[in-house]
Amino acid sequence: NVARNELEYIKKGIAVADIATKGDEQKNYRKASDNYLTVAEWLLLANDYLKCTSLADFELLAKQLMMAHRYYYYDYKAGEGQTYQACRDYFTKQLRIIPRVLTNVSEISLKTTIFGFRFPSGNLRPLLIVSSGRIEPFLPKIPKALYTYESPIMIAPTAFHCLAHVDGEVATACGATEAQCCYTYNWMYSNMPEEKVLQTTGPKFLHIYLTAPNELLENLVQKADRNGYRALVVTCDHSTDCVRDHTLPLFVEASKHLDPQLMNRITIPNMNVPDMIEKQKHANDSITWTNIEWLRKLTKLPIICKGILSPADAELAVKYGANGIIVSNHGGRQIDTAPPAIECLEDIVSVVDGSIEGRFRFSFYTLVIVAAVSVFVDTGIRTGADVLKALALGARAVFIGRPILYGLACGGQNGVQRVLDILKRELINDMSCCGLTTIKQINKDILYKHT
Repeated sequence: NVARNELEYIKKGIAVADIATKGDEQKNYRKASDNYLTVAEWLLLANDYLKCTSLADFELLAKQLMMAHRYYYYDYKAGEGQTYQACRDYFTKQLRIIPRVLTNVSEISLKTTIFGFRFPSGNLRPLLIVSSGRIEPFLPKIPKALYTYESPIMIAPTAFHCLAHVDGEVATACGATEAQCCYTYNWMYSNMPEEKVLQTTGPKFLHIYLTAPNELLENLVQKADRNGYRALVVTCDHSTDCVRDHTLPLFVEASKHLDPQLMNRITIPNMNVPDMIEKQKHANDSITWTNIEWLRKLTKLPIICKGILSPADAELAVKYGANGIIVSNHGGRQIDTAPPAIECLEDIVSVVDGSIEGRFRFSFYTLVIVAAVSVFVDTGIRTGADVLKALALGARAVFIGRPILYGLACGGQNGVQRVLDILKRELINDMSCCGLTTIKQINKDILYKHT
């Protein structure tokens, strides 16, 4: 139906592909005359996602299926795209995997745990919250529970899923549930009511921007625990309009030619589309670490700070109450020539390891425990081997962004599930080649000459 509705605009002579390209980039996208598939052509490609055997296949198919301005919104990279390309190059050219042989790998598990505590000389242990006034000051920095996940592959927060599929975030959440992966719901820029997303049964994180009004955030965060979210993900590297300055005019112009019913479903709570476009000034360059401290006081859910590349910022995140860090350069969409997130991962892991410490004094002894800070990474992860390398460098799990949207565009819920299943299958195969049977066994020893 969406294809038919948008085809009507083409018959009226509207060529929105023209606004999706600029300068030399035009050659990378389909021309306006070729921008739209007929309904018959679209139906012929509708099940081609079943032929995709890699995430690269999904990206190519999505580019075929999606209208140029929609694809461009997802594909956009800051500047000349050097940040994103550097991420891919680091995975493929700087990190090599050493296979191991003659090891029993008949049973491989992808289960992983995040958050928790450990004794300074011990391993990660289940987190226990003791109800005692003597340790209450330390409680806000300790997450409520230690969660086990079926896979270390998680879905990153991304915006406007309805540009890929009419069922938007609901289809993404359903695909994540079927693939047994954690889904991060981007509450701020979703076209689906939160209630529909919450009806899906898989594990979920809630993503927020601190640039939203405080009263709105306070209400949302306080309901997050009751709604079953396992953690809050806070984007920290998007307080300015550096991305929107370029992409927003494109999106606003393109939105004039989309199905009006579709656009009406793109909402921020209590805002319709015109309001949303006006309030892209939501960006607030006065946000500081004290905002994280304020958020910490509102909830005992784990707080994950996303968008950190500097070890100094990682230390500050933990100091002000974060339980987790996503090492990320925002998919290369914020600043060009930033270092690859994967290259920054090790330094941040070493800085935050054991950095939340609590000393509890009892009558005859002092108990020292260390809350485990979970470190994650995103950007440029396209294969199971990439996932394995990230875990070897200390990531507790990885987040996947664009490939999920491409899977959604190609096959809806089933496309999302297939993208995740491909990554999981590749990861299992690569673990097998390295003689590994559990996520806990993965360390830097599998990387060739990496110090």
